[in-house]
Amino acid sequence: MNVSIVIQAGGQSSRMGEDKGLLELCGRPMIENIIQRLKPYAHELIITTNHPERYRQFGIQLVGDIYKDYGALAGLHTALSAATNEVVFVIACDLPFVNLGLYKFMKNLFMAKNVDVVIPKTEMGYEPFYALYRKSTCLPYVSSAIDSGKRRLISWFESAIVHPVFEVELRQFDPLLASFVNINTPEDLKLAEKQCLEFL
Repeated sequence: MNVSIVIQAGGQSSRMGEDKGLLELCGRPMIENIIQRLKPYAHELIITTNHPERYRQFGIQLVGDIYKDYGALAGLHTALSAATNEVVFVIACDLPFVNLGLYKFMKNLFMAKNVDVVIPKTEMGYEPFYALYRKSTCLPYVSSAIDSGKRRLISWFESAIVHPVFEVELRQFDPLLASFVNINTPEDLKLAEKQCLEFL
């Protein structure tokens, strides 16, 4: 089954003070680390951004949010709406240390089970911007959540068939859970820079 991979670059980056996806990490823009790793596995590759002029350099389809200034749930709605394939992997641009073994494991899980979502769940909670979604079921759930005024990314999970991937399984592929190292602040970026050789 074909997979659409959607990279979310639509956040406000308020704590970083500049566009996170374009910050240099490991010698290139952070989003480029994700593109280069996942492009071979994408039947369709999309970047969601409300600043397309900043991302044209990557030569990838760019899509702006349908619901403006609504937050992360709107970003997920945009990703699912833009994807043309039934299976959609959504990843945030500030999660640069993509683990391909984990991605393939999650994709295989999704293909083998009759579920709507395959999503990592660590002690910090769900990781909705590192997850696989079934477009035909999830898009209506997300749309309904937005129409109801909900903003939490997982506010619609009670309606869906969700398959969590817990830490014991995640660590088989990603022992240090580097996949979920989130770059939100300049301090995060400095720490991540020290991990480049280890994780990329």
